[in-house]
Amino acid sequence: MKKSKFRKNITILFALIGLLIVVNFFLFRGLADSSALPFVQEQGEPISGKNYVLKKREGQVVKSKKQDEKIAVASMTKIMTALYIIEHVENLDQLVEVPMAIFQEIEEQGLATAGLLQGEVLSYRELLYGIMLPSGADAALTAVQALSGSEEAFVQGMNEVATALGMTNTHFSNATGMDEQAHYSSVGDIMLLLEYALRNEFFYQLFTTLSYQTQGTNLHVEGLSFTSTIISRDESLDLRNGRILGGKTGYTVAAGLCLASLADINGEEYLLVLAGSKGDSLTEQFNIIESRLLYNQI
Repeated sequence: MKKSKFRKNITILFALIGLLIVVNFFLFRGLADSSALPFVQEQGEPISGKNYVLKKREGQVVKSKKQDEKIAVASMTKIMTALYIIEHVENLDQLVEVPMAIFQEIEEQGLATAGLLQGEVLSYRELLYGIMLPSGADAALTAVQALSGSEEAFVQGMNEVATALGMTNTHFSNATGMDEQAHYSSVGDIMLLLEYALRNEFFYQLFTTLSYQTQGTNLHVEGLSFTSTIISRDESLDLRNGRILGGKTGYTVAAGLCLASLADINGEEYLLVLAGSKGDSLTEQFNIIESRLLYNQI
C-alpha cells in the first residue's frame, strides 16, 4: 500500500516537472520571438527622439511630443531650400555652373556633398535632386548663389516664406542646415512646411524619389548618381501595413538624428517629423528606425 502511494506521488511529481518545463519552453520562445515584433518594441522601448509630430496628410494629428519646442533642424532645412528654388526658378532645366567660392564653406564646416566639381554645369532640376537625395551642400549653395546672388539674400526669402506659412517658431540663417544660434525651428513648423511643399507636384516627386541619375555633364560624362540618405544605410522602409515613400534626413550635433517623411499606410498618406533621436551619422539610423516604430502604431 505504501509503495503504491509512493509511486503515485513520484508520478505526480514528474508530471508537474514536465509541465513546468513545457510552460517555460513556450514562455521563453514567445518572449524571444516577440522581441522582433514592431509593436512590442513600440510599447517596451521608448522613442529616443525628443520631438515629433505624426499626422494624416491634410488631416488631424495622430500623435505628438513637444511639437512647438525650438530645435536645431539640420538638413531638414533643405526642404525649404528646395521649395524656394522650385517656386522661384521659371525654368528648372536652365543650366548653372558650380562656383569655386562655395567649397571653402563646405570644407570648413564639413558639410555633406553630392560630388559636384568646380566648374561643373548642371540644371536646377538636377541640383534639386542633389540637394534632397544625398543632402548635398554643394548642390544647394550652387543653386542659392545662381538664383539669389548670395546665401544671405536667399535666406531672407526663406524667412519670408516661413512667415507666410505661419511658422512662428522658425528662423533660418543658412540654406544648408548648419548649427547656428539664429537657425532654428520646431517639428510642428517643419510639418507645416512639408505639408505645404507636398502640394507642389514636382516637390512631391522629388521627395519620394530614392535614386536619380543626371545627364552627362562637362566633368562627369556619364552623369552623377544620387541616392537618398533615407536608404543609403540599407534601412528598411517597409511598415507593418504600408511603406515609407520618401523623406529628408538630417544630422548635426545639436539636432541629433532627424527625419521628415511621408508614408502610405493602408492606402492613406501620413506625415511624420522626428527630431533629436540618439546616434549620429555613423551609428544605426535611429531616426529611420524610430519613424518606423511610430508609423507602426497607426
